[in-house]
Amino acid sequence: MFNFNNLSDFEFEILCKDIMQKKLGIKLYTFPRGRDGGIDITNDPASRTLVIQVKHYINSKYADLISSLKKEVGKVKALQPQSYYICCAVRLTANNKKEIYEMFSDYMESANNILSLLDINDFLENPENIDIVRKHYKLWLESTSILSEVTNQNVFIDCESLLYNIEESSREFVATGCYYECLNILDQERLLLLLGMPGAGKTVTTKMIALYYASEGYRIRYTTNGDIKDIKNALSTEKDLPEIVLLDDCLGQHYFKMKETQENELLGLVKYIAMNKSKRLIMNSRVTIFQQAKERSIEFRQFAEDEKFKIKILDMGKISIPDKGRIFHNHLFFKKLPASYYDDVCRNYNYRKIVMHENYTPRIMEFVTRFANYSSVTGEHYFEYIMKCLNNPTEIWRDEFSEKIQQEDRLFMTTLYSLTDTSVEEDTLKRAFNYRLKNTLTIDTSINIWENVLRRLEGAFIQIIEKYGEREIGVLNPSVNDFLKKYLQNNDIERENIKENATEYAQIKRGFSKEMSAIMLSGEAIDYNYSSPTEELFVILSYICRLNVLNDNYKLKLRI
Repeated sequence: MFNFNNLSDFEFEILCKDIMQKKLGIKLYTFPRGRDGGIDITNDPASRTLVIQVKHYINSKYADLISSLKKEVGKVKALQPQSYYICCAVRLTANNKKEIYEMFSDYMESANNILSLLDINDFLENPENIDIVRKHYKLWLESTSILSEVTNQNVFIDCESLLYNIEESSREFVATGCYYECLNILDQERLLLLLGMPGAGKTVTTKMIALYYASEGYRIRYTTNGDIKDIKNALSTEKDLPEIVLLDDCLGQHYFKMKETQENELLGLVKYIAMNKSKRLIMNSRVTIFQQAKERSIEFRQFAEDEKFKIKILDMGKISIPDKGRIFHNHLFFKKLPASYYDDVCRNYNYRKIVMHENYTPRIMEFVTRFANYSSVTGEHYFEYIMKCLNNPTEIWRDEFSEKIQQEDRLFMTTLYSLTDTSVEEDTLKRAFNYRLKNTLTIDTSINIWENVLRRLEGAFIQIIEKYGEREIGVLNPSVNDFLKKYLQNNDIERENIKENATEYAQIKRGFSKEMSAIMLSGEAIDYNYSSPTEELFVILSYICRLNVLNDNYKLKLRI
């Protein structure tokens, strides 16, 4: 039995159109839904001699379905179609079908004009109809049971970040034309670089492609930290073992953290994949970072301009309006926005202005349908709120950061940014945050500030990931880091506060590397926490040799 629960009402309706189109052997069309929430499918939008009524009603009772259908009787009589069909996501008995048929017998040949959930499932399980199953992304994804195996390390290797919230992502995902183009390129060329502007959907598209390959028997290797050398070392030595490597933001985010040798490591990985037919490589990057990499490295530029290597640009301006509408609709549907909000989007065709807006991106649609964000406005003003976000997309996080969260939340976010551009161990962040908190605010020790901050920010600004049995914390998406970078660049006092209260060497290395010499000369380098004793000794010794100085603070550490 296929799992139809993750299909939105619209996705189910399109599935029914494809099924009926094949059953009847004619071209069918959909037209706008009525107030009852149903959608008609017809052979001719003008004459409507054949009408198919679709009722989603997944997990609903038969009584709910029959009550809705009774409201359709008058509409059908007014249309006077030659043929009338009903498709529904409800299990029907023979008596149920008989009762429905008697309501519409003037327009139906028999009760066979009524397709229940079991009828639809039986049709899809027929091998002759596999083309429809493969077309509808969520059907084959569910049928492979790959989502239930996300903890299986034989398939997903080092993929904790990839798997975070994967079920919700797959439910809301829309398989756009770009998605199918990417699959085709990988199938033919085995190598793909997906480029796009921030928020265009690069990460979720590549994640869903990875799931597709997992359903085909591939092992997945994944990284967001740019550690390509680790990926190369981890790849199976079995050349025939199907594996796909996913490099998210492979050229680094806005801070461009790649080492000088990183492009060469990337080229080495590409060459390895090109030589092994059982391997696949999918990467994504921001367009601007990609251009910087080409300017910085002649070898990388030659590689990027090689006709053998396929680059696909995910341009939101070129994504079809229907695909944009489906993305927005899925966010509305699966986040279960109240009817008043949905009605405001539909009023006067407001949704057209949304999906056709020049600043439309999936990330903004995800943002405006998140409860923590839209709950601050009433349903009657929801469209106005969305347009405000679209008109000023760079102000989204500024408003949330400055007006919607508390002082200790802001302190937490800037501390997180001072430590990492991806994710950091919870204990490390907690230590750095608590030290800043202790020296910045008056603390009410009867309140668990750490837990309260996590509760408020998770799902709004941050994500918490289980990795090797330990928790790591990172930003919800890269646009948060984009904002924090600009925020700190324009806030000297906050930057100085971070430096004065830093507990980790990572904070100094990341934000204050130019001041490291002065820190070493002062002997303060031993006051920081390092990722390991080896790193601590290496850092201290390297600076001692470089600066030709030995502070007394280092004697005990170096045992001299």
